[in-house]
Amino acid sequence: MTGTTRQLAEFVCRTKAGDLPQTVQEEAERAFLNIAGCMLGGAHHDAVERTFRTVVTLSGGPQARVIGRQDPLGLLDAAMVNCQASAAHAFDDTHLPTVIHPAGPIAGPLLAEAERTLTTGTDFLAALAIGIEIACRAAGMLMTPPAEPELGWYMTGIACPIGAAAAIARMRGLSEDQTVMALGLAATESAGFRQTHGSMCTSLVPAQAARAGYLAALLAEQGVTAKEETLEGARGFADSFATKAHLPHATDGLGHRWEMLANMAKPYPCGIVIHPALDGCLEITAQPGFDAAKITRVSLSVDPLCLYLCDRPTPQDSQLAQVSLQHWAAATLVRGATGIAEGDEAAVADPAIQALRGQIEAGPNDNVGRAGAIVRVEQSDGASFEHRVEHGVGSLERPMTPNELDAKFMVQALLTLPEADAAAALAVCKGMARLDDAAEAANAMSG
Repeated sequence: MTGTTRQLAEFVCRTKAGDLPQTVQEEAERAFLNIAGCMLGGAHHDAVERTFRTVVTLSGGPQARVIGRQDPLGLLDAAMVNCQASAAHAFDDTHLPTVIHPAGPIAGPLLAEAERTLTTGTDFLAALAIGIEIACRAAGMLMTPPAEPELGWYMTGIACPIGAAAAIARMRGLSEDQTVMALGLAATESAGFRQTHGSMCTSLVPAQAARAGYLAALLAEQGVTAKEETLEGARGFADSFATKAHLPHATDGLGHRWEMLANMAKPYPCGIVIHPALDGCLEITAQPGFDAAKITRVSLSVDPLCLYLCDRPTPQDSQLAQVSLQHWAAATLVRGATGIAEGDEAAVADPAIQALRGQIEAGPNDNVGRAGAIVRVEQSDGASFEHRVEHGVGSLERPMTPNELDAKFMVQALLTLPEADAAAALAVCKGMARLDDAAEAANAMSG
């Protein structure tokens, strides 16, 4: 029977853009619009500025545009910096079953490669969809039951090099044999663990995954080899990254069941597992009689994974705040908002938010589900509020609407571009499927 790596390579090489179901094509358009906005929003984040300053003097010449900047970089470095920008505010996307964030590590390399390989918008989006699909399936065989995962791995860094390699192999027209090698080479570069969350590594790990996957495809094109069974073989990718991997998740229903349809845009710039609690907090702030200054106690009942990943009552800076349930709940209740400003250094230092963080009790609840939460608030005047969230915004049941995606794009684009340029970039990115040259999107966003 054909092995896992070979089956995935066949899918990458043989699937035509016209083979993609309409739902997949539409989701690819949404995924690109969302991640393009995130690249603009994070273009001048402190972590991205530091990475840019590091690579600009080492880069291989002006080969590809960097989103939000006039200065181009070499292909691999542009892919890395643009991907890091997309993840800098933790505002990107999430494949809900595996909690990976795949669009940035796939779109970053594709935008760079589109500068030298003439590609229509339709073919660009097909490569994006297939790259996301491969990354989600690589993560699925490690993370989705009956697989027994090791939750310490930062799965975006583990799975996304493989998805990026698949997307570039497709755009470059690699043969099936070369694509097998590209997937294997990318898998050898898989890396990242959650101890680094709450630092600049939160965005640098996906950025390095983008670069690694891109390079893997280029190496395979030149005949650099891996093993035919890199993903499934003994002591290979699956064997190494999960206590008990489930290989069929990588290939079952390939081309008929699309994992990328479970990849959702984030409505809030923080860890996805925090979001349902924020929906509840926002609902409570809109209730008559609510007064944040009178809060005496906040109780959050959340999925256990939320506490495993984001139980940080006293984050010291904005990087840690991205993965702090307590900070985001407090900031939302105090300000009645959940934007980028609620996660910045000023918000972390805000005395009112700091004081309320200390009044938050958070506990695990196996029954609320990943997309649910229960929020209870008590006030000194005797008023109390409770809201139960069944399916938060950004869940499969409540994906962001087109208008919400447009608004999210503009909020972030305006951090980098003048209003007229931001609106023009929105129009280009929304129309990616109609472009004769996909590189026009990077041009529209490069400032």
